[in-house]
Amino acid sequence: MSVLPAFDLDRPVSLSEALSLISEEAVPYNGGTELLLAMRAGFLRPDRLVDLKRIPELKRIEVADDQVIIGGGATHDEASGHDGIRATLPVLAETLSKLGNPRVRAAGTLGGNLCFAEPKSDVATVLMALDASVRLLGGSPDGTTTRDVPVAEFIVGPYTTTRTSAEILSQIRIPVDTQSRMTYMKYQTMERPTVGVAVSKSPNRTVAVIGAIGPIPEVFQAATLDDLDPETIAAALDVIEDLTGADDYKRHIAALLIARAIEKVAAG
Repeated sequence: MSVLPAFDLDRPVSLSEALSLISEEAVPYNGGTELLLAMRAGFLRPDRLVDLKRIPELKRIEVADDQVIIGGGATHDEASGHDGIRATLPVLAETLSKLGNPRVRAAGTLGGNLCFAEPKSDVATVLMALDASVRLLGGSPDGTTTRDVPVAEFIVGPYTTTRTSAEILSQIRIPVDTQSRMTYMKYQTMERPTVGVAVSKSPNRTVAVIGAIGPIPEVFQAATLDDLDPETIAAALDVIEDLTGADDYKRHIAALLIARAIEKVAAG
């Protein structure tokens, strides 16, 4: 693997300082598990990196009766090991505890994972099923701007999101519904999943989210679990053929996982 290209490095200690530093040429990062690999491969060559690891607000995790807020700089290990998340969002905690490899879980962050928009992300698929949103902070002459974007709208393509170069993903915000039931299942032959399926059922929302199989996770909503037909969903997917499988093979795996996930959620 090639060495990293030369770059300048800033290490702000506050969000306001970080917002004053970032730009198209100055890229924010936290764990760097995806960014540094892309830089080594020559896909990205930013002039400057802005290290966000020293900003305490980005590490904060808050658990309330109606919402869980995870700082964009919280690592997968920190989130999966948090007692409040384990009790309130067990599917998310379990997913994060099995993500990638120990190095990725220890250094990688939820915010970085979402901003990189890797097509084979477990995190995005599960968060979409949880109806999560991200909070983006931006700098302007009039002060800090804030906007909340559903994860399902934040990721718009492979390695592409609606975040601008002047914004930082500060939080992931997840509503809590004590009556909801959810599961996440995946099939993988390499470190990343070939197909990931999240199914969630609550009084007001029934959804299946299929990830890893195509450019971005795809969301299928229905009135009831019975209205989620595995074969129909599998046939509608946008599939990318690669070393992990051909089109028909991936659709077959997706249909099997969707059926199993629906059965598990229906059983409570």
